[in-house]
Formats: sequence, structure tokens, C-alpha cells
Amino acid sequence: MGKFFIPPAARTPADRVRQALDRAEKRVSNLREAGPQALELLHLLDQAAQGLEELEAAEVDVRAERVRFETVQRQLRRRQARFLAEVGAALQEERAAVQPDRARWWWFLDETVARQRLRQLCRGLAVVAATAVLLLAAWLGYERFIAPPREVRQAFQHSARGESLVEEGDLRAALVEFAAAAALTPDDPDPWLWQGVLYSELNELDDAERAFGTAHSLYETDFDFLLDRGLTYLRVGNLSAASADAEQAIAENPRSGWGYYLRANIAVEQGDYDAAIADLERAADLARAAGDAQLEAHARTQRAMVIQLRLYQQSAP
Repeated sequence: MGKFFIPPAARTPADRVRQALDRAEKRVSNLREAGPQALELLHLLDQAAQGLEELEAAEVDVRAERVRFETVQRQLRRRQARFLAEVGAALQEERAAVQPDRARWWWFLDETVARQRLRQLCRGLAVVAATAVLLLAAWLGYERFIAPPREVRQAFQHSARGESLVEEGDLRAALVEFAAAAALTPDDPDPWLWQGVLYSELNELDDAERAFGTAHSLYETDFDFLLDRGLTYLRVGNLSAASADAEQAIAENPRSGWGYYLRANIAVEQGDYDAAIADLERAADLARAAGDAQLEAHARTQRAMVIQLRLYQQSAP
């Protein structure tokens, strides 16, 4: 820990928190080629977390600092692959020296990413065989029979680039791509939803509301809008917003399994496998009652995978 000494230049506890946040914001924005020095970010988050806890216990108003702290955490989650590539095995060595509490999730990013990759593998294995057959059939018939208009294909390309940029954490550039997609296919709600979510993540709430309003007008029901928006929030990692939409969707249509299916996926990301299994069972039962064979198959397959994830978690040292 001495390698990442933070000078005590600030005069008050609040100043020290702000100083740690200043440095954390710079560090998380400049991970490329930082190498093991990127580990300083974890110590800065520790200092900010402890300072905020102490100040809040003393009833000091640190709402602005709390927002900055949560923003840095979101940025780290978005750039976790880059961070891990920079620090490599040094993370395990530093963690062994620090012995952090599990509540400080940033010290366990390597384990989080490992679990995510396992989940992705499980999901991928469930559909790979069927996908291969469908892709072959689609490739053979696409250009001859069902190729969409040129503007639709261009919009799809913009949206695909936008989603890739979101994965990289470049929300501004992603907004440009989704705006281009919406201009080409203004009746498609998906690019508008993405714009609304990204503006919301950037705290540009007026623009977010306008985009959401346009998207909402393109849906037949509130339920479908909430379901798709919740899924989009889930994809950018905003589990709180995704959960709010899932709960509202379930309230709108409690007899549909899709709301429970969305809530189950959120629970998986939160590591609450018991809740996820319960919601997947509920989703499968409702899907069967409604004659929705696709959702029933998805829910039952994913339930089996989540059970395996729970066993993996329980057996992990």
C-alpha cells in the first residue's frame, strides 16, 4: 500500500474526500498504459468510501461527493476489462497485502469478471447449436428473399457500433451512433431508448425525457416500453434503474412472465441467485399458462444455469 501513498494535503475530512475523488476521476479516465499503477484507483476508492462513511455518520451533507463517488464506480465497472488488463496479477498481490472487506467490490473485479464470463459461457452454450442452424438458413436466404431496405441496414450498423461503444464506456460517441440510427429509422423505438438511457447516465435528464417520450409513443403498451427500457438499463449496468422498470412492468402486467424474467436477470447481476431462481420459476410457470413456449424454454434453461452458478459460488474459496 505504501506504493500508492496519497499525500494529506487537504485540511478537513471533506477536503480529503474531494481530493481522493479528484485523483480517482483522473485515474479512471487514464487507465491505458497505466500498468500496475492503476491499482492506486482502488486505494483512492477506499479512502473516499471511508471518508464518506465518517462524514455521513457525523451528519455532514456530502450528497455531491456521494454522486461523484458512485460515478467513479460506474466508470470503473464499464472499464473493468481495461483495468484488469493493466494491473494483471498485481491485483491479487495487492489484495493479499490489503485484505479488503468484501463490501469493497473494486478489490474483487477479477472474480466478478470471471463469474460474468462463466454466465456468458452458460448462456452461449444454451443457444449455440440452434443459432448455427438459423444463421446458415439466414445466410442462404437473406439477400435473395428478405434483405431489408438500405436505410434499415445502415441503422442497424449504427446501432451495433453504438452498443460496442457503450461496452467501451464511450457514451458520448455511442449517442452519436444511436442518433444516426434514429434518423434513418425514426419509427424504431430501440435507438430512442438507447439515447434516453445514455442521456440519463450522463445526467442530462431533459434530453433523456425527450428521448424516452419519443420511444414511449412508439410502443403499444406501457408494459412493453418498461420491459425494453429496463433491459437497456441492465445492459449499461444501471441495476437500480433496471430494477425500478422491472418492478413497474410487473405491476402493469403481473400475469406476464417477461417482467419476472427481466427481474431474474437483474438478480443474477446482483449475485442474488436465490431470487433469480424464484423469478425464473415464476416466469416459466406464467409462460406455460400463456402458451409462450419461447419464454418458458428460456426461463427453464436459464434457471438450470443459475443453479450451477449458485453451486459455483458456494464452492468458491
